[in-house]
Amino acid sequence: MPDLTITEVLPEGDAFAWITLSDGMTRLIDFRALMALRTHRALRLRQLIRSPRVAPDAVHIVWPDGSVVDILSVRDAPHGPLPLTLNALIHETRRYRPLVALLQACEPPLPNYLDVQPAHVIAARLGLTSREMDSILTGHQPAHPEQVVPRLSDFALLLTGLVPDGVIGGLLRRSWPYGRRHSQHPLLDTALGCLRAGRIDLVEAPLIQLLLPGAFAEKDVEQ
Repeated sequence: MPDLTITEVLPEGDAFAWITLSDGMTRLIDFRALMALRTHRALRLRQLIRSPRVAPDAVHIVWPDGSVVDILSVRDAPHGPLPLTLNALIHETRRYRPLVALLQACEPPLPNYLDVQPAHVIAARLGLTSREMDSILTGHQPAHPEQVVPRLSDFALLLTGLVPDGVIGGLLRRSWPYGRRHSQHPLLDTALGCLRAGRIDLVEAPLIQLLLPGAFAEKDVEQ
């Protein structure tokens, strides 16, 4: 494993992270089996699991409580030293964009589905004010806006294919039981609230389940 390093780690939901290695591939890693270990039980705390960072040696991921994951466990998941589950393996250029595969598979195919729209166009499509859009970009830290914008662009493209024009803004502001139920956070009661809290996964997941029944029954690996 000469010279292989961890270049980026981005939290996803309450138990996942997008981990990019210097081989140019990003792994979407599920930490739930790891969190069952006595040594890593503290990661069950939501604020903690969402605070990973790359260690100075670039071959470990660390959390503020001292929990550690090594690069071998990431690279070789699910057969590495620590019990990590590999949910996806994608090129780093498509990291943090779980809807790409779904958009690619649409029938009829969506033209230019990989094109990323600028933030102001996305805001208009979603019926958001510029202030709301700015708060969403900020809420997804440590992901940078240049990573969040493509994801929101994919989300807006999918919604505009499902919902009539002029309805999306109101839909995002209506009650969103999925967010509250899966986050157990009383303030994440609308889709917009989930987006502003950096939890776009809580909005995307039910859409994926709707369009791809059984999408989470098996852990597919895309390459």
